[in-house]
Amino acid sequence: MALEIIGAIIWGAIIGLIDIGFMISDLSGDAKSTIMHGLSSMIYIIALTFAALNIGFIVGMGLPSFLSNQYIMLTLLGLLAVIVTHAKSAVFSRARGPGTHERWAHSLVIGILVAGTPYIWPFVESFLPF
Repeated sequence: MALEIIGAIIWGAIIGLIDIGFMISDLSGDAKSTIMHGLSSMIYIIALTFAALNIGFIVGMGLPSFLSNQYIMLTLLGLLAVIVTHAKSAVFSRARGPGTHERWAHSLVIGILVAGTPYIWPFVESFLPF
């Protein structure tokens, strides 16, 4: 089974751009520091989408039995994405006030996109020229 690397980078970048859009709409800080903060968030999002796209490989790694179900693992990856997105938003130091004030709903959308990656990516991939 080949690992999906390019798809994780492309889909992670798309989710990262959506996250930057959420940060800007939630009255974060000045544009330069908000975009730089969002670009640094893409590293975590790309890593999580890599794990989600290669869920078959991760589940087959000999994890405990309750983690060997791919739906449980995708749910955990989605929850991890929500927590990381919101926590990274809360500690953003150059925002107006404490954190970027990113709403929980926006963090939840990012988590759903990460958890749904294996099901959404085939549709997105069909629109790509390569």
